[in-house]
Amino acid sequence: MMVAPRLFMASMLISGLVLLASPATRAENVAWPAPNAVQSTLYFGLKSTDGAGVSEQAWANFLAEVITPRFPAGLTVLQAYGQAGDKQAKPGDVLPETTKVLIIVHPNTAEAATALGEIKAEYKARFNNTGVFHTDAAVRMVE
Repeated sequence: MMVAPRLFMASMLISGLVLLASPATRAENVAWPAPNAVQSTLYFGLKSTDGAGVSEQAWANFLAEVITPRFPAGLTVLQAYGQAGDKQAKPGDVLPETTKVLIIVHPNTAEAATALGEIKAEYKARFNNTGVFHTDAAVRMVE
């Protein structure tokens, strides 16, 4: 009587393995559309070289006056902790810093690139801060 359940379990295991190995179920065979946008991520250090730092109110004003008008379609801001140091820094020589992370998904246009450059330049000028790091990645917008 125990043979039937074992035989059933073995056939189910084999069926499952066949399905997993089937090309139709593997993710690499899915035809993904090409990236159609850029995700820009800017990291704004909140320490300033003059020691004053950037307050929450000053950041909120900067967001409203400088960033939002350039990217009114939407953006995300995250509070983060970061560390910074130069390329020759030894372990323990990095500077801890609270950070605002700005994520914007936008078309890959010269206008967007110019707007990002303006945001970084204004941040450095307004807050006497050189702590702005910027990355771009090609992304596919899915709505």
